[in-house]
Amino acid sequence: MAIERDIAGVNFTSVTHHSTYDNIKPEPESLPRPFHVCILGASRDIGAHIAYSFAKAGATSIAICAPQAEIDVSPIPAGLQKLNPTLRFLYLPCDLTVPSEVEKFASNVRDALGHLDVLVYNAGYFGPWETRTASTPHDFSAAIDVNCKGIYLATHFMLPMLKKQPKYLPAIISVCSIGMHATGGPGTNTAYGISKLAQCRFIEMLAATEPDIFTAAVHPGNVKTEMGRGIPRTIFNSLPDDVGLCGDFIVWLVKERRMWLSGRYLSSNWDVDELISKRDEIVQQDKLKMRMVL
Repeated sequence: MAIERDIAGVNFTSVTHHSTYDNIKPEPESLPRPFHVCILGASRDIGAHIAYSFAKAGATSIAICAPQAEIDVSPIPAGLQKLNPTLRFLYLPCDLTVPSEVEKFASNVRDALGHLDVLVYNAGYFGPWETRTASTPHDFSAAIDVNCKGIYLATHFMLPMLKKQPKYLPAIISVCSIGMHATGGPGTNTAYGISKLAQCRFIEMLAATEPDIFTAAVHPGNVKTEMGRGIPRTIFNSLPDDVGLCGDFIVWLVKERRMWLSGRYLSSNWDVDELISKRDEIVQQDKLKMRMVL
């Protein structure tokens, strides 16, 4: 993708990581109990490993939705059982672009768990690899529906469960993309970039309107995923990041509520110790948000 590294914040920390490391690696039983997590859009790849990271850290329950066809072949149930045999697990079909289905899913989760501590929106639609305008109106609409409308519907119907969280501030995390920073050049996906940028702004607005909820838009790294198999083979093969990095980063992010990071864009590649050391710089200059340059 044609992305200016300074604008995209690739090297916002001088140390970057392509796989997990000691400071973010989940420790067993490191989450409070009970601790309920919901991951929207997970059947394999990054979504599966977000679930695995929470399971390793000792989550009490994990609720996941995905299309039924993906659930049928998903490795998640077996993986979670192996990592955390006592984990309570709900895996339900849901089309995140249909309000009635999201409402039904939320109702099922509420009946089973009562409250949520963390909501992770991992659903995504990439579409065909293209450069300027979207290949078809369908592709553009699908990207907007899944990447924008979906996170709105999920938040709308599940926010009451987050507000019922009894111990400390709940969290909403969206799995975003560095691709939102690209505006042209080979590989720029118009629909995907625009929709992910809107998702990031939604997270920022949510932080402003719901100050008792921690929010963040997290770039998962440049990972070889099933969704990305449509990109040119030479680019796909060069993607350097481990599929489990994002999950470990998110667990680190929500274990301790650093509200000074709420509403901001973050990258799983950034070194967390260096990120913490930049607290004053980030807060005083209001960094890691989308702003017009004047």
